[in-house]
Amino acid sequence: MAGWIIFAFGWLVAAFWAGGGCRILRFVRDGMLAERAGSMPDPKEWPKVSVVVPARDEAERIEEALRSLARLDYPDLEVIAVDDRSGDGTGAIMDRIAAEEPRVEAMHITSLPEGWLGKCHAMHRGARRATGEILLFTDGDVVFSPDILRLAVRYLYGRRLDHLALMPGMIPGGYWEDAFKIYFAMVFLWGLKAWAADSPSKDLYVGIGAFNLVRRSAYEGIGGHETLRLEVADDLMLGKRIKQAGSRQEALFATSHLRLRWLEGVRGIVRGLEKNGFAAIGYSLPFLFLVTAIVVCFYVVPYVAILCLRDAQVVGYVASVLLMHGTYGHFASYHRNGWLMAPALPVTAFLYLFTIWRSAVLTLRRKGVVWRDTFYPLEVLKADPRNGEWPRKRRCGESRGR
Repeated sequence: MAGWIIFAFGWLVAAFWAGGGCRILRFVRDGMLAERAGSMPDPKEWPKVSVVVPARDEAERIEEALRSLARLDYPDLEVIAVDDRSGDGTGAIMDRIAAEEPRVEAMHITSLPEGWLGKCHAMHRGARRATGEILLFTDGDVVFSPDILRLAVRYLYGRRLDHLALMPGMIPGGYWEDAFKIYFAMVFLWGLKAWAADSPSKDLYVGIGAFNLVRRSAYEGIGGHETLRLEVADDLMLGKRIKQAGSRQEALFATSHLRLRWLEGVRGIVRGLEKNGFAAIGYSLPFLFLVTAIVVCFYVVPYVAILCLRDAQVVGYVASVLLMHGTYGHFASYHRNGWLMAPALPVTAFLYLFTIWRSAVLTLRRKGVVWRDTFYPLEVLKADPRNGEWPRKRRCGESRGR
């Protein structure tokens, strides 16, 4: 009996990879914005778009990002660059570009009010200053191609969407950095079932920090960032709130039209996800154990089975390993040297587990999250933004009083 269970589980894992792999690869193949929007007509009148770009200590990248926005060929555009208490030259760079580019406006935030995360507050302030019918929330390290906004607005109007999220392309780094980022992107899209974001189900939603294009009516309908004040995964939660309000959304790829480096090096990714690895699963230990069990069953077990089993029992596990590496390699092939990344899959899966467990351990040990030199207790992050009562956040190094 045990032999049959082992045999059947091998083919179950293979079926998982075959079905899921086909689904995500079909999504990548058919989900390119340029191809989807290329045949659509332009809107009768281009709506005004306000791009909100929050940035803190992004002096190395903010100029290239803002210059690319200023070069967009979109006819009615304003760019609101929000300096969120930067300690480097970010604010000065924004002021200089705003003086040179008439479509760019710089605003500066010097203090953070209670009950807000810095980035959420910066986007809130930027959205309040914006005058466009359409809002685009992006990051200070994203580089845009000149035609990306026309394509996105054309698709938004052609599909009658309220929210369009676009997946960017990654500026190449080192081998292991790229491999880890590709794995993270695949898990992110697969876990959210991003290809089904346009379904009526309110449990299927997506949001991407590099490019969240939202109708102002939908944004204001959820209360704007007032309802996201303490959301560490603010981009995803924006998509969730919009979808649960009954609005229509989709996710597509714009890997040749949007570029960013994101975090640098494997260590940079691990540390960068320290604040939101655990937050992304709702600070839930049971869910963390579930994710761990899934990774072990579908990534680790096939390799162990190949080493330990013989004859017919091993065939399903061999098929599983071939399918998982094929799926990962094909997904990676849309990036630089993608197929060369295929052998890295087991290591990247381990790094993913290590990263979210590290985030969980640090968050629970600290009883909160450290983000941009500010400590946010868990009771703050879990507070209901509608009750109006906020435990006090603290600067790093300040006594916790516990």
